[in-house]
This record gives sequence, structure tokens and C-alpha cells, in this order.
Amino acid sequence: KVYMKEKNIKAYPPDVNLSKAYFSVQDNGLRFGLCALRGVGVSAMELVIEEREKHGAFKDFSDFILRCTKFVNKRMVEALIMGGAFDGFGHRRSQYFAVYEELMHRVQGIDKSKASAQMSLFGDILEEEAPVAEYPDIPEWEKGELLSKEKEVLGVYVSGHPFEAYAHLFRDCNFHCGMIAEYEEDEETGDRVYTQVQAGQAVSMGGIIGAIKKINTRKGDTMAFVTVEDYYGSIECLAFARTYERIKGILRRDAVVRIYGKLDIPSEKTPVIIIDKLEEVAEDTPKPVENPVRNAASDEEKERTLWIDARSLTQEDFDELLETLSSYEGDVITKLLYGGKRYEFRVRLNRAFMAEVMTFLPENCVKLL
Repeated sequence: KVYMKEKNIKAYPPDVNLSKAYFSVQDNGLRFGLCALRGVGVSAMELVIEEREKHGAFKDFSDFILRCTKFVNKRMVEALIMGGAFDGFGHRRSQYFAVYEELMHRVQGIDKSKASAQMSLFGDILEEEAPVAEYPDIPEWEKGELLSKEKEVLGVYVSGHPFEAYAHLFRDCNFHCGMIAEYEEDEETGDRVYTQVQAGQAVSMGGIIGAIKKINTRKGDTMAFVTVEDYYGSIECLAFARTYERIKGILRRDAVVRIYGKLDIPSEKTPVIIIDKLEEVAEDTPKPVENPVRNAASDEEKERTLWIDARSLTQEDFDELLETLSSYEGDVITKLLYGGKRYEFRVRLNRAFMAEVMTFLPENCVKLL
């Protein structure tokens, strides 16, 4: 990823008419393959490509749904939308998300009618005709939400990067993740010898917290591994117990932070930053989610309760949802219903949080009361 940025090699999102199964060369860059999307199913995407090769390119979103509903399910279509695979048809991802379920339902009705229809005495049969999509006049997802959904299914940001809006605040920092992409291997030991950084170097960097993993020590203290992302990639940062106690109040996903520390380069492992100090760039933190939970960060709504009805989930999805909630610690009371029990958390509401929850549940199962 870093290499591609430095060499000016573009990364193109998947496209139902242009992508092959996996990565392919296009113009001066690489095009994501349909099978590279998370959660789509390799065999299903291979059938989509086979359909395209046999019967021609898909004319529009409705044509895709008509021809491929027998291969793909709703969750796969969601992943394709989130990854940008339909962008070439000219509508917004938010619009595709608003109409895909109805289109799939109508196509399934057509398939049932065809299956039960009998050929008439005159040889007339039901013909396939793509249902016409009526796209609502709604805005595109906000940039942060769009990128969050994109990364969820592609593993990386392709259309942009959320850190771009903050990069100018950290021009005085002496480190970015691109620096650990430059290394040579020692011929004798096989260890990496980094050309732009060295062990013990004092570093400062700006980034966005992408993940937090807490660990309890044998003494019962808590330390944390914090994954911080910038425009060039990500690096793991380690907060030992004393440091963790000082900074735990601002450790949350999506927080924009400035980090001071020392670079540690363990043998046969990637470099990590040992955190000495971490500050949140509070004035530039992304705005809280407005829909479906409006003005969630106001003083009045901090006293309200977010209810999540997860009773329709499988145990596996419920466990994943719990993991998601635990990574968004905050001050909004959240009550989760599942398996006849009620679980209580406190979460931080923002667009990224709602985007992740909505991958598990429909909007009517998430309410701020």
C-alpha cells in the first residue's frame, strides 16, 4: 500500500463490469477483484464473472440484480455496494443501499412466476425484464461513513483516507508509517535493517486510533496495544501500565491523536512505538452521528439510552457485535437485548460506530430513547 502511494500507482475499487476474480492491472494502477471483497463468497463472485463473460456487461444496477440474484444474497450485494462495485453505473452508494432489497424481492417474484408458468398453446412464455429502480433523492453517505464501510469490505481505504482532513495539523511531526516501509534484509541474519528509522529513536506522529487491545499484567495492572493509522499505513503503539492510566480517558476508536514516544524494533517483528505521551486533537475530532441517532453528543442526549435489539442475531454475529461495542467505550448508556437477557454498556456514538452496528442489524433495531 505504501509502495503504491510512493510510486504513484493508483488503486481502483472493484467494479462488476471491470474486475476480474482478484487483482488485475488497469491503466497505471491495480483494480480490486470481486473475490477480494470480504463476505461475498468466492464461488458466488466467480459465477457473477462467468455470467458477465457469457452474456455481456451489466447494463445497470437493475440488470445486475436480475441476472445475479440467483448467485448472490443480500449481504453480498451490500458488500459490493460498500466496496464501490456499482459506482460505474452513476448513482450514489446510499441510493443503491436504499433500493437493493426491493429489487431483489421483485426479481425473486419474477423467478417464482417463471417457475410456475406453463407454456401457452401459442408458445408464449414469460420473458425476463429487469425491474426499474426508482432511486430516492438522498445524499451520499458522509465521507467518514463511506470510507468506514469501504474499509470494512476491502480491508483498506480506496476512495480516500479519513486522515487526509487532519494531515496538515501534524506537519511538525518527525515520523509517519511510510518510514517503516523502507528496509533491507541482513544477508546473514535475515533481520530487517530500516533505512529511515532506528531503534530507540524519539518520534512524534499524528494519526487516527483504529483499534485498542487491553491486556492485564500479572500484577493486575492494565496496559494497551493501540493501532494508529495515518495516510501511509498503520503502526502498533504500546502503552505500559503507568502511561495507560494517564491516557485511558482519551483512548477510543476514531480519535485523532498526536503521539510522542520511542521506536522499538524487535527482532523479526515490525517496529512499535512505546508511548510516552498521547494527546487528542479534540477540536478536529469528527462530528457525532446525526442519523439515525440525532445530536447524540449533546448534554441532553448523553442522559438518554441507546437500545439495541439483537434478538434476531446468531450467536456468532452476537459475539462479533459485543466485540464491536467493547471497542467504542464512551459515555452513552447502551442496553442490548439478546437471548432473554439485557446487557448494559457505555459507548461513544459516532458515524463509524453506527456504520458497524448497521452491518449487523436494521435501523429499526437501534434506537436512542
